[in-house]
Amino acid sequence: MKVEEIASREAVTLDKEAKIIDAAKLIAAKRVGFLVLVDASNPKKPWGVVSERDIIKAIAEGEPLDAKVKSIATTKVIAIKKDEEIGKAAALMVSNNIRHLVVLDEYDRLFGVVSIRDLIAEKSALKSLAHYETSSHVL
Repeated sequence: MKVEEIASREAVTLDKEAKIIDAAKLIAAKRVGFLVLVDASNPKKPWGVVSERDIIKAIAEGEPLDAKVKSIATTKVIAIKKDEEIGKAAALMVSNNIRHLVVLDEYDRLFGVVSIRDLIAEKSALKSLAHYETSSHVL
């Protein structure tokens, strides 16, 4: 099964220049745990990511809520192409200790997001992960 078959096409995005409070409000309003940050000049190219955990950590460390969200973002975006097998997506999540992956199309544009919840909901994903980890694939 391919990643594009289970990925959410409605990736929630936010301009990297927005404030942390805006990110928190968007996460709450959309009921998601992860935002893809983009540059306004190229909204289909992921610039970074921020999770609800990143926001909580920033608040706990005293980061002002009016600081730019890019100051707490992860800019090394871990992504997968939409035509990759879901086993590879699961393996990437496990090896990087993350719960979300940015999904890209064949032109490296934002296609969507796949979460660990998406993988767990898909029974074949678990079988695919087992097969992927026992095959000769190397990350």
